[in-house]
Amino acid sequence: MIAANKNYSRKHMNYITLSLTLLLALFASNATAQDSQQAPEAAVTEVAAPASDAAVIEKTIVINPIAMKPQTRYVSDEFYVPLRETPCPRCKIVHRGLKTGTKLKLMSLQDGWGMVKTDKGVEGWMEEQFLSDTQIARVQLVKDQALMKKLKSRNNQLEKVMSELRQQSKSLRGKLDTTKGNKENLSLELTNLKNISSDAIAINKQNQALVKQNHMLQGENDVLKANFDDLQKDKRNESFLYGGLTVFLGAILVVLIPKLRGRKRFSEWQQ
Repeated sequence: MIAANKNYSRKHMNYITLSLTLLLALFASNATAQDSQQAPEAAVTEVAAPASDAAVIEKTIVINPIAMKPQTRYVSDEFYVPLRETPCPRCKIVHRGLKTGTKLKLMSLQDGWGMVKTDKGVEGWMEEQFLSDTQIARVQLVKDQALMKKLKSRNNQLEKVMSELRQQSKSLRGKLDTTKGNKENLSLELTNLKNISSDAIAINKQNQALVKQNHMLQGENDVLKANFDDLQKDKRNESFLYGGLTVFLGAILVVLIPKLRGRKRFSEWQQ
């Protein structure tokens, strides 16, 4: 496309040069009939060149360059391609020029020319070298820049989301650490409870054994109480028996003693 642009520019420059030559010829013929009173301008210098047969005098205008500081410039990739009625470079133009990057429909190809149709329905022939199946770099660059801007915006959003997720992850890690600490504490408490539970089971067993022993002791105590009561009863009976015997013996003594005294007196009397 760049080569085609250069060819088109070269043709255009040739056309301009030819037009300037004709204008200079007319200007020279008019200048010979008038008095030579014109002074040369500071920025224009006339240089006469003899033509063939000495009939026409051509003048070349040399423009002095304007001094300026060097600046960076680039060759433009934007130009216009005309549409022609038939596939030839000198045929009738049906459209003055389609801008580079214009979307077209290729209808047919013939001898390096392509029959195209615009979105507005204009049909014509264009050199095949100006046709491409891919978009030009300038338009593609605009699309890529728009896509890059969109992706950058999306990336910023994702970075924001990632930052929020990092904060949430950090918070969750803190909660997880706290949960782990609580879990360890609960595990320790559970171990203590198990120990206490095992101790409680042992104590319960001991209590049951003590209860059984207590029941046994209670039974023995009841037996001892019964035996003690029996002994008390026996002692009371013995006391009653001893008391009765004592009373009986006392009664006998009461009866016998007077008799013994009477016999003693009687024996004394017999002596």
